[in-house]
Amino acid sequence: MKYLITLLIIGLTASSFAQKDFTPGSRKKAFGKVDNRSLRLTGLQIELGPAYSFTRLKKINGDFNSAGSRGNYEIDPKGRFGGFIDIGLAHYLKKKSFFNYIDWGLGFKYIGGKEQTTINYTDIAGNTISTDEELDKFYNGYVTARFSIHKIISPKKWDKVFLDESIGFNIDYRLITADQNSNYHNAYSVPFSPAIQYHKPLVAQLHIGTGIGFKMRKGTNLIIGLRAPVVGIWEWNKANPANYWFSSKYWPVFLHIKVINLFKKRNKGSCNGVETNEKDRKRNEEFMQGN
Repeated sequence: MKYLITLLIIGLTASSFAQKDFTPGSRKKAFGKVDNRSLRLTGLQIELGPAYSFTRLKKINGDFNSAGSRGNYEIDPKGRFGGFIDIGLAHYLKKKSFFNYIDWGLGFKYIGGKEQTTINYTDIAGNTISTDEELDKFYNGYVTARFSIHKIISPKKWDKVFLDESIGFNIDYRLITADQNSNYHNAYSVPFSPAIQYHKPLVAQLHIGTGIGFKMRKGTNLIIGLRAPVVGIWEWNKANPANYWFSSKYWPVFLHIKVINLFKKRNKGSCNGVETNEKDRKRNEEFMQGN
């Protein structure tokens, strides 16, 4: 996570590069023709992709000696693949400042993980006499609202490719909840785990993102990148952005594929947002008057 934050900071401060205007509305040739559509600075944005929950690299180990039994245990968390989608609007800024556009979306996240506990029962001398283990998996589903602000970086030599760096805020609410009273919870987590915690349904986080964008045609951009929470606001756990489940913390990272398509602008004297010249306008008026 530290490396991701460092890369974002470097990207955001790289505005010393010569910039091109990558607002997807400049009039250029597309497929051999000049695109004369007049576009708004607002458009539809859709993003979706896979998610993966990262966990700590080290396992939790401990000893126990109670109820006539003794031994040691090992707790090993692992991530699972999930997915997400959100749909909303993108708004390019008319006056370019440090940021180029903002976007927001409403959607759904499906995030999971798993945890395995291994118990070694020993004799007085410390020799293992038996081993027991159990694995439990979970998936949780969240409705989500996301808001992000973006900086576009485009070195001179890059024609239709650019870097997209972002920072934002998301609020998620868990609608689909995995079993919190399973056999694994009662027989393994409760007796042996040093700390059991299930995060509350409401989640609020600050996130950052980085990606590479492609200008497909006038008014349409495709962006492929990564986004991850970096500060947990609610529920508060010393700003840790990970979600607690069983005895472990799970940090979701999202690989997103985003498409932004600007809306057409309807101008007076134009058809379907296509600009007309003075001669076309006069001919159209004469036609409407029956001349």
